[in-house]
Formats: sequence, structure tokens, C-alpha cells
Amino acid sequence: MKLRHIVLFLLCLAGAAAAPSRSAAADPPPKGVALVLSGGGARGVAHVGVLKVLEDMRIPVDCIVGTSMGAIVGGAYAAGMELGDMVREINAVDWINLFASSVPREDQPFRDKQDAARNRSAITLGYGRGGLRLPQSAISGQGMDTFLTRLAGDAEVLDSFDSLALPYRAVATDLETGELVLLDKGPLWRAMRASMAVPGVFLPIENDKRLLVDGGLVMNLPVDIGRELCGGRVIAVNLGTPPYARERLRSATDIALQAINLALEQNVRQQISHLGPDDALIQVELPGITSRDFERALETIPYGTEAALRQSASLARFSVDEDTYAKWQALRQFRWHKRAPVVADIKVEGLKFVPERLFGATLTQKVGEPLDFQKLEQDIARIYERGDFDRLRYSVLHDGPRATVQLDADEKASGPNLLRFGGGLAADFEGGSQVGLYAGLSRRWLNTRGGRWDTDLQLGTTNRIRTELFQPLDLDSGWFVAPSIELFNRVLPVFADERKVSENKEKGGLIGFDAGYEVGMWGELRAGWRRGRRTSQVVSGLELFPERRIEEGWVHAGAILDRLDSPFFPRRGYAARVRAELHSPTFGADRRYFFTELDGDVATTVGANVFRLHTLFAGSPDRDLPEIGRTLLGGPFRLSGYRYGELAADQVALVSASYYRQITRLPDALGRGVYAGASAEWATLRNRGPSAIPDPGRRRAWSLFLGADTTIGPIYVGASYLPEVGEVRYYLQLGQP
Repeated sequence: MKLRHIVLFLLCLAGAAAAPSRSAAADPPPKGVALVLSGGGARGVAHVGVLKVLEDMRIPVDCIVGTSMGAIVGGAYAAGMELGDMVREINAVDWINLFASSVPREDQPFRDKQDAARNRSAITLGYGRGGLRLPQSAISGQGMDTFLTRLAGDAEVLDSFDSLALPYRAVATDLETGELVLLDKGPLWRAMRASMAVPGVFLPIENDKRLLVDGGLVMNLPVDIGRELCGGRVIAVNLGTPPYARERLRSATDIALQAINLALEQNVRQQISHLGPDDALIQVELPGITSRDFERALETIPYGTEAALRQSASLARFSVDEDTYAKWQALRQFRWHKRAPVVADIKVEGLKFVPERLFGATLTQKVGEPLDFQKLEQDIARIYERGDFDRLRYSVLHDGPRATVQLDADEKASGPNLLRFGGGLAADFEGGSQVGLYAGLSRRWLNTRGGRWDTDLQLGTTNRIRTELFQPLDLDSGWFVAPSIELFNRVLPVFADERKVSENKEKGGLIGFDAGYEVGMWGELRAGWRRGRRTSQVVSGLELFPERRIEEGWVHAGAILDRLDSPFFPRRGYAARVRAELHSPTFGADRRYFFTELDGDVATTVGANVFRLHTLFAGSPDRDLPEIGRTLLGGPFRLSGYRYGELAADQVALVSASYYRQITRLPDALGRGVYAGASAEWATLRNRGPSAIPDPGRRRAWSLFLGADTTIGPIYVGASYLPEVGEVRYYLQLGQP
């Protein structure tokens, strides 16, 4: 959480301190039992354990009021969800991805994955008429919205939460004024979401022209509201926000969070003081579990059960007979199991540059069919994963047995046009290095069929500018065409006996045309043609390869499969790439040769340990292979310790096995984690034709490394022993040069 957002928290608290007590209402409260559930982040799942005890003791309640996580658990229960189903939903949640600011890599568009794998989108900015547009800094909450929709059942728009099986209220805070806002109508999921929208963590929720954030800022245990709504008597469940111990207060952020926790405790104590002798207070102690420990959420349920059992004597007076309780329970669950309406219309609001026909081409939920919430959520997830929206939500407006599905689209703040930056540096600590700086311009939605124009610029050891028009044949078709133009200028080192003996400079250009098929989010089939020329000349050292002009022309076909969860330090998944090129005078080339390449990668996790296997097979059966067709090795996991281009061959077979373990997790704003590991690499390299460079033969590398998977790309620092060279070499790589 950024410090400015924490300061905003404190300002809201200060404004809320002057809010009048809700207990000052003139009208006497109605008679009944109000269940009041406090906030507490991950600790709030302990409310499920309390509810289990209330059910076992046959204690019905007449209304529920909650704040933050208390509003989520309470809202699902008020809608009629059974506790067993609630536990299963909570257990099924991937909490890390739920609070991530981006879509998991497995679900990202294929082209975005490939840009990330080449470190071409480490920094992304939007641009438009207003200049540069920064992406959102907080979590959009798309995953949380989907989770809350499932908890809420049918996400219909209600005139009043009094029409739920149990009357319900959620507490939120007006971000502009600091006032308490009581949510009593609208989509149930939205009320739950607004009540726990922590500033700086989740984006605020707009409701009735107000920006709403976490209700705990003003009333974390809303006893007064519960008594006003239905409670002559109140059962209050407080999870507390215990202060951090001194050893935890190590930064300005920790100190600010401590101040917030202390302020929350003040408003909780004030509400507890309003409880009377006919009320009950369940105080849940959760040692060692903080509000941010969502991966331990299910561990809190037994603590809630134990706390409620300790108060069984005071709770006994709320108990009723079996028949009365059975009728109450049947009424509560009635709404949850009601029949789905028929969809009369589907409306989309909020679109600016994304065409509405995208929804018609993607949605499998059709007008005239019964509403299938699971199908609708899957459709929305597929549209959201395309990367055009910050948030994409839906509501269901009922009209008897028919309903209208309304989709609310919040397009990305950065807009349809993107500037992408990346690159990197590789160094061998012996004076050798390779550097590359990358900038890209992407213009999306050139037309209603999803046309996209990408221009890529690379400066450094290799200078390149390339532009491609990627044009799908239609929105619901994976087929595409992609014409391209490329200009390049690069310096290639030539090594002999582990020494760089010369440098060759190549420059030229290519034009091309590809056609292919994108296989969902995880693969691509592509074939095409290239035509161009290049010049080659020696810029330093021995003239091993003569200066000349080379005409090029070839056809190619290939396939890419990418289901890794990270391109640099994957924990699970697999990827493969196969490519074949036929260079021939028929297509304009000076020489004829055939080239193939197969690149595979697989990663698996055992506990905290990750094992990764990478293979590369490349080469040509032709004995007269030109130097531009040779495969270059060197760098991390491509014979680590060897310099880039130090090994070149007509035929290459490489196997790299690595092990690594995460030693610390990075904040989301910085990346995923820091790793320690080792690798063992074997390669066989052959030169089939005559060459001034000796046949490399067999090569091996054994490495130890530290690495980090950061938002600006991978970082590797390692030491590698090379048996064929007989020495230890050190290497460093930042990003992808």
C-alpha cells in the first residue's frame, strides 16, 4: 500500500470522527435480533465459524449488518447461501491472483505473452489527445467481483436489501467527505465490494454519484446500525485489528498502518460500549493471523467456532425450537435456489473504443435462453482477458420471469494506444557485454474486426525497426493475416578457442507476409514469406567471412505453444516452438538451404521447489550452410557462462536442467520473487561444411545463480564452471538485451 493512500486513510478517519452516532435516532428500534459482523480482511472468514455455531444452536436472526469482510460473509448468508457452499467457494479462490493487478499469464492474450517473454512490455503507457496516460495503480478488482457475484447468487438489482431472505445492510465510506454510507439496495455484489474497497489496494466503487471505499474507516463494528434496522437485541462479532508488535514497526508504511489499526480500534470500542445486558458479544482471537494473510483464510474458521462456543451461555437465550428454526432456515435459502429467468435483452454500457460487436461475437449466453450465470461469467472472463478493460461487470434486472443482462464496461485508463518499453544488459565481467533498449508503439482497434498495428524499435548491439499490421479476419475467428517490414543493423562476434577474433557487421531489410491462426490464449500457427537483402562486412579482427551482399528469400511455417505461468521463472506449465524455413532461389535467395528449430520448456513444482527442463534442437541437413544460418549459443540457460555468440554451429542439440527455490517474495509493484538455484547444461554442436572455425563438439556448463522475476524483466547473477574450458566464469543479465 502506498504511503499517500495510507495518509488518505487517516484523513478519512479524521473526518469520520465527527459523524453523529446512529443510536441517536428518534424512532425506537423494531424488536428482533440483529447479527453485526465486523471487518478484518482475511481474518473476517472467521465469521463462517461463528455462523456454524449459531446454526447448531438454532439461533435465527432477523437482519444482518456488516463491514468489509463482515459485509461479504453477511451478504452471502443473507442471500441464502449455505455455509458448506461458502467454505467451498472460499477454498477454491486463488487469493494471490485475486489481489493481483493483472490477469494471470495463463489467461493473457497470446501476443501479450510473447511481448512479455521478449521483455518488450516491462513498462507500458497509454497515449492519446491528452498526452500520456498512466495505467491504474490499484487493483481493478475484476477477480474479486466475480468471486462476490458467486457468493451473492443471482446478481440482480434490488429495490431494497429488505427483500433478501434476511434484511441486510453494508457499511461504506464516502471517499470525498469521509461520511458513513449505508448501502441498502442495488446489486448485492456491489454493496459487498464497496464495503471492502481498501483505498490504495482496490479502486473505489462509484455508487449514486459517490466514490465509496472500505466502511471500516468510519464504523468497523456497526452495532448502532444493526439495532436501528431490526435489533431490539444484537449479536455482535468482533475480530479486532490488533496492533503490530514493536519488532514489526520497521518502516514508514508499518507505522502508518499501525496508526490506522489503532484508530479502527477506537471506533470499535465506542460501538461495543453501546451493547446492553440483552445483547451478546463474540470476541474472536486470531493469534498470528493478520488482515492480509488471505492464503490462511480457512485457518480462521475454527477460531470463530471456538469464540462462539465460549459464549454459548449468553447465546442460549436466542435459541428457538426445531420447527421454528426449520421454517426460518427454509425462508433464508428460498431465494438462493430460485429458478433462473429467461434473458430478454443484453445491454452494454460504457464503451468508447471497443466495438459492441465484440460482445455479440464472444457471448455464448444468448437472448431467449434461461440465464446461465456460470456461462455468463466465463464469457465475461474471456472478454476481460483480452486486455481492453480495467473492469467488466454485470447486473441482472428482473421483470417477472424475464430479465435484462446489463454489462458495465470500464475501458482501460491507458486507452487503446500503447507505448511499450523494455530491453536489458548482459555482461561477462571480462569486458564483454550486450545491450538492447526497446520501445514499441501499438495501435489497437484500428477497425471493428480487431486490427492492430505494432511498430518496434530496438537500439544497442542490434539496431532494428519493424512494423507489422496484425489483422484478424473477424472477431470470432482465430484466422489472421500479417504483412510486415523490417530494417536491421547488428554486430555479430566471431570466436575461436574461447577468444573473440573478429566482429562482423550486418545490415539490411526484409518485407514479409504471414497468415495464421491463433489458438485461444495459448498458441499460434503461422506460415509466410520473406524477401530482402543484407550486406556483411568485417569491422574488426580477422576476415574469416568475406564482405558481400546477400540476397534472401524464403518461406516458413511454425507453431508456438505457451502455457507457462512466467516466461523467466515459471513454477508450472509448458511451452514449445517449432519453426521450419526453406531458403531458395525460387523465392529470391542466393543459396538454397533448409533450416529447422524445435525449442521446448517445461516446469513443475514440488512443494517450494521448482524443476525446469529446457531443450533446443536446431540445424540443417545441408552441408553448405551460410554463416547467417548458424545457431548461436551463450547466456543464461543456453550454456551459461559462455558469452553470447561464443559458440556457433550448423547443428545444435542442447538440454538444460535447472532447479530453483523462491527465497523471498517481492511486493506486487516490484515483481514476483527472488530465487536461488542451480543448472546443469549439455550441448552437442557440429559444423557440417568447411569452415575456418573449429567444430565446437561437446560442451557443458554447471551453474549456481541468484535470480529475480521483476516488473522490468529477469535478473540473473551467476557463476558457471565450464569443464571444456577448465575455468569458472561469472555472468550478469538484466532484462532481455
